[in-house]
Amino acid sequence: MIKLILKKLSITFIAISFTVISSVASAEITITWPSIWVGKDSKTTVIGELIDEFNAANAGSIKVVVEEQTDYDIYAQKLTAQIATGELPDIMTVGAQLLDVLHRSGKAMDLAPHINSDPHWNNVYPENALQSAMTDGVLSALPYELFVTPVTYNKKILKEAGYDEFPDNYDDFFKMCEAVTANGKVCTSQMTGKNGWTSMLWYSQALASAGGPDIYEKGLDHPAYVKAFEVMEKMYQYTTSDAIGADAGVSGGHFLNERTAVFMNGPWFIARYTSDGIPGLHENIGVAAAPMLMGGEGSPGGYVGGRQSSLAAGKQSDPAKEEAIVKFLKWLTIPENVARLSYSSGAMFIVNADLPNDMDRLFIEMKQGISDAPYVAPIFQNGIGSLAVASEFPQALSALALGDVTPEGAVEMLQDAE
Repeated sequence: MIKLILKKLSITFIAISFTVISSVASAEITITWPSIWVGKDSKTTVIGELIDEFNAANAGSIKVVVEEQTDYDIYAQKLTAQIATGELPDIMTVGAQLLDVLHRSGKAMDLAPHINSDPHWNNVYPENALQSAMTDGVLSALPYELFVTPVTYNKKILKEAGYDEFPDNYDDFFKMCEAVTANGKVCTSQMTGKNGWTSMLWYSQALASAGGPDIYEKGLDHPAYVKAFEVMEKMYQYTTSDAIGADAGVSGGHFLNERTAVFMNGPWFIARYTSDGIPGLHENIGVAAAPMLMGGEGSPGGYVGGRQSSLAAGKQSDPAKEEAIVKFLKWLTIPENVARLSYSSGAMFIVNADLPNDMDRLFIEMKQGISDAPYVAPIFQNGIGSLAVASEFPQALSALALGDVTPEGAVEMLQDAE
């Protein structure tokens, strides 16, 4: 009798164990993604569609869950802290300035074994693009979104001020700003809040113009840094009254509502000229290379830009979850999906994708500008090579705009942070 009971208990235990094992084996893997491509970001709609499609195709086995990060700067600060503690999310969108920090942390998933074993990656990326993104044979992030930041300007406002073409040098540019001001409009959209993004792009352009595309190799004592701040000092004479302390939403909002004539941002902003701009704005926008400084080391038509965002993943202890994450990253790099993202937003990507023939006019003009450009220099935030200096830039810019420091004093603030 006892033996029979033990036998039944044993069979029951085996059955329960098999049920538990089967349940664990079939458990849905959840992938968390704190995504900045939400809210008003131009990639929001298609990214949402791609996630829904992936989740539907993998229902019951993999589910991607988005944690919305609507403030880019707060997200960057949060990610910096997570890298420091080693508590990384499953998937990350990483800006260029954090790539080296992420790699040195050793907490990112090494994607090299996956791209080496699957021909998909080398089929969709340009030759050597992934290899050049490796450090010591480790691939901590997939290069994904690219960008350039030409000038975008309102042709109607400039025409009303007597200009049919955008000036190619700063002397003529500031004369144009005088004419725009005299006509009752504001010339440029500037800002000092957050990371000083829009103004930082202008500073980057002036810096490359004054010191050449290799300016970041020449040190902060190179006179180009002062010359670029001299440009910014004058730029603040022709901007909105709320520029000091303003964020990118304020700066962009002025241009979208035709309160300013000139704006600088990346191709991801293209879709917003239609979706958020006043009626007819998109048709009135022109694209041009930034003005040049007379006697500078840069070349006419030079652009600034580079890698805008990369896709990375936190290191995983579960092989099944690692494979699930790689599967989703692969989904995001399928050329057809990338083409959908680019078409809807105007954003540029490094992945080889056949884009539709009816891409936005501004996208085509920006792409042509890249083709014609003698160089595409890094933006200051990425090229300076120091998070401390990049973080000090908005403070230096604000002090300059307020008249608290001279251009030389602004450079000294950067040097003190170095």
